[in-house]
Amino acid sequence: MAVQSRVLPEWPEWMSEETAARYMDTSQNTLNYWRAHGKGPAFKRIGQRMVRYQKAELDAFMEAQG
Repeated sequence: MAVQSRVLPEWPEWMSEETAARYMDTSQNTLNYWRAHGKGPAFKRIGQRMVRYQKAELDAFMEAQG
């Protein structure tokens, strides 16, 4: 019986809100809430509307949550 391995997706270094939410298995609304209340992972704002999350920051945040 052959064992099939699951190929995990390659995640980009910088992620949009949508991609970061999928990576963290949470909703965009949760990311928005955290950002508005000064919680959650570090992010970069580009201009007035664009927000990006760095994969390393997401990993560090999730690790710190236990």
